Formats: sequence, C-alpha cells, structure tokens
Amino acid sequence: MKILEAPVTVEYDEDTYIARCPFIQGAFADGDTPEEALKELIDVIKLIMEYRAEIGQSLDVTDMTVETTKVITSIPIGI
Repeated sequence: MKILEAPVTVEYDEDTYIARCPFIQGAFADGDTPEEALKELIDVIKLIMEYRAEIGQSLDVTDMTVETTKVITSIPIGI
C-alpha cells in the first residue's frame, strides 16, 4: 500500500467544521470539531478510493503540491 500526504483544508462554517481535500473530487466531510471533520474526511477518502478501485478508475494523485500551507487550530487559554 502506498501512503500519500494529501493536503486538506479545514474551515469553520456557521456551526460546523468542514474538511476538504481539493485534489480528490468529492472528498469533503464535516464535524463538530476540526478533529472530527478530519476523521470523517479520512473515511470519505477511503470510500472514494475503494469505489474507484472497484470500477477500475485510477486515482490520479501524482501532483498534490500546494503553494501555501495554513493550519488553524485552537488552544485553551485561561482568562
């Protein structure tokens, strides 16, 4: 099995976090926390890859480079 590092984005939209992998069509998921959205996205990507393998379609992920990287998360701050 080949392991790829897939760039993802996580954004807060109204009352949920949305995780997306822009290099894989249909790869997005939501969750109450960024971590939950990412976990769900991993499951979605696995399903997409399994489906594409079943129908004999390759997952063209030869170039998944991004020009910028942005990570947004939260940390606890006592006030």
